[in-house]
Amino acid sequence: MLPETSAAEASKARSPEPQRPPEQRAATAGVAVRGYVDVWSRTGAKYRLRAVLLLVLNFGLFCGLCIFTHWLHVARTIDFSWESYVGPATVWGGQTQNLNDFVLYPINVQTTPIHAVVLGLLVASIVGVPIVISILYRTVCALPFVAAVLVFGHLPWMALTLLLSCVLASRPPFRMNFRFGSALVGLIPVLVYLFLATRASPEQIGLMSTPMQRSLLMAPWVLAIVATSGLMGLVLVISRAVDYRPGAVAPVMAVMFAMPLLLFYTLVGADELAYRVIEAEYGPRSSRFEPVRDAGEEIRALVHGTQRSTFDELLPEIWGGRLDALKRQIRDQVAHSLLADRAEAYEACKFFLADHPRSRYVPNVLFIQARALDTRLHERRLSQAPPTRELYFDFPHAQSEPVWAALFREHPSSPLRVAAGLRLAQLQLRRGQIDRAIQTLDAVLDAPAAPSATQPAGGVFARDRLDPGFDFDARSYRREAEWLRELIVLNRGDPHFGDEALVALAGLDPRRRLFGERLLILAEKAPGGLLYDNLMAMWADTIGDAKQREGVLSALAQRLRPADDRVADGWAQVMTRLAEIELRAQDAPDGGEARQRGIERLRELVQRVPDTRWGRAARERLAHLAPVALETAVRP
Repeated sequence: MLPETSAAEASKARSPEPQRPPEQRAATAGVAVRGYVDVWSRTGAKYRLRAVLLLVLNFGLFCGLCIFTHWLHVARTIDFSWESYVGPATVWGGQTQNLNDFVLYPINVQTTPIHAVVLGLLVASIVGVPIVISILYRTVCALPFVAAVLVFGHLPWMALTLLLSCVLASRPPFRMNFRFGSALVGLIPVLVYLFLATRASPEQIGLMSTPMQRSLLMAPWVLAIVATSGLMGLVLVISRAVDYRPGAVAPVMAVMFAMPLLLFYTLVGADELAYRVIEAEYGPRSSRFEPVRDAGEEIRALVHGTQRSTFDELLPEIWGGRLDALKRQIRDQVAHSLLADRAEAYEACKFFLADHPRSRYVPNVLFIQARALDTRLHERRLSQAPPTRELYFDFPHAQSEPVWAALFREHPSSPLRVAAGLRLAQLQLRRGQIDRAIQTLDAVLDAPAAPSATQPAGGVFARDRLDPGFDFDARSYRREAEWLRELIVLNRGDPHFGDEALVALAGLDPRRRLFGERLLILAEKAPGGLLYDNLMAMWADTIGDAKQREGVLSALAQRLRPADDRVADGWAQVMTRLAEIELRAQDAPDGGEARQRGIERLRELVQRVPDTRWGRAARERLAHLAPVALETAVRP
């Protein structure tokens, strides 16, 4: 009995297993591996091909998203330079970067709050996609996505964090059948990274002083955490619903890629990014065009830079005490650097105007472009000790006239129009077009007073708005325009000397050397003319020694005092300068007498030239110093 049974069993074991349908075999195999299923669990050729193709598609979209993120931060799409990777990786020193730089530069969320949503969704996609890929496609498939964050996104520390997150989410013991739990475990290193990388520096804390500003600083990262959790949960739910077929995962990821791009281009705009870079690099607040700066950096670059052989040639002169050659070389170096900055600013503004002709920031860019062309170097300050790189912008260059004209004529509602009108009038007067200069100034002064930089004109999306971050004081330009018009009206049409001296004065740059000597030459050509007192008053202001200047002003106050009712604005300027000196000397032994003399001078100005800028300034000064004296001065 036993042998027969053994033979039967052996024969049954040797007989082939009956063939079953492929679906039953896959189901049986599925039961065997049902402990953990991912995209690669389906071994069919069509499933493998579909998984590979869609993974490649997602990787391409993800690379584009990383490039877009890098572009939002530095306004450059592709940059493989060594510095572009070392800078974000630095964790100490003054150049340390963190994620808050995305919030503040180049687009500041204070001026564009919707940009916080764009950044939050971008970070959510960059964080969530690699973690989900590691869960659904295994860890090795997530490595290219992590590399894209490093190579194209230029975020080395985030890439390292995501590598750790992918390993945690897809490897035992944290690889669970509850996939969302694994995703949340993988999110823990990202939370630590965001906490460390968003700690505001003292400079950033100063920029975010109010609770609303601090909320805007943190809003992108809070949104990123919430959106990342939602993204991963949505993808994992859909994946489970379709039994981890690859075709249903890629579309959801593609939608998440598209959302920040759609929000940016519809609610923020590419012109916003381009303008913010121009404003930061070349605008009134930029370091390149900082009005006053120590010239030590340029000098050190000259001494220790590539021109060492040239510097060695200067050593004998330096040791001999003759520094003129070195000063000339330093001056040429600083001037060359300024010219390069001016050319770069002009080209950047030109490209913006060509690419975004209908942008609401066109007036601002025109102002920056014209101001860059007008930028000049104060050579006398550079020759002093210690040397100072001082720039000035109030003596317009002929090359900037077309830019100022475009701003003045094409943007009549812009607050920047007052600056354009003033510069155009200065250039017109310099060419002898006196009537045209007066018309330009009248057009500026007759317009309603422009709002200050802290009061934007129009609504949020106004075409000619002046946002709060733009450093522009319309009142100072308006006061200068009033002074220029007054100078022209009171001194034009000299019956003996004509307008030659007035036009020549408009062509003199006060910061140039020999400015005082040229004023005296003009005064000698028109002695007793309408402009004579103005020329002498300006010449007195060029005297460096304070005691000597006070003595000259005192003599001019007696000499230029008009004997009739003629409005002598030059004499008024001299009286104002003397009054300022006397009022500042109130702490001296005879300070009381000096103060009284200053008040008396102001009272005389209010009485004799009440309708000039000097009379109005004297009235305002008396209102603060001696209200009773002002009441006596204006009493009929």
